[in-house]
Amino acid sequence: MDKCPNFWSVFAEALGLSAERRGFLAYVPWWLFICCASPLVAVFLIRDSLRPQITDGGIATVLAAIAVVAGFFGSVSVATIGQVQRMVAEYPFSSYLRDQKLFDQFLFWPQFTLLLQITLLLTSASLAAITRLFEYDSLNRYLIAADVGLLIYVCTKTWRLVELVRQLTWHYEQYNRLYKEHQAEKQSS
Repeated sequence: MDKCPNFWSVFAEALGLSAERRGFLAYVPWWLFICCASPLVAVFLIRDSLRPQITDGGIATVLAAIAVVAGFFGSVSVATIGQVQRMVAEYPFSSYLRDQKLFDQFLFWPQFTLLLQITLLLTSASLAAITRLFEYDSLNRYLIAADVGLLIYVCTKTWRLVELVRQLTWHYEQYNRLYKEHQAEKQSS
């Protein structure tokens, strides 16, 4: 009987599969860097046009709103995890996915996306608390920009999760077609 893989071993396997396609760049979180750095650069370039001060209540409200969006994305992920697990666990389709070396990947990516969403939620809540405890008036706009960048990154990963369901549905149809062709050949023999 196969040993159940843990999250981190499947994460390493996913990086390895990505590295086969993209080389060394698969190990660099370049998209995370672009998403988080772009709003920071934009704020730096237009800082003179921005309001001179964002109130403590204002920054806490923005960060709390981002945390709420992260919670919404999390509920999408939890629902998607349930749907993916139902489809992936259905035998003999699960055997087909194992043969294609996709079984663990379809179970991993929804978990990874949920982990990112929880990270966004905790980051937003922590930043909201920090801005209430300490005075960082000159940094408030940068904290919001960094959190918005992380939100953009999580949005793209959540969209990829929806794309994953589409790919899983494609594989399910492919499997059903092959299975029916095999059954037809069997009956005609």
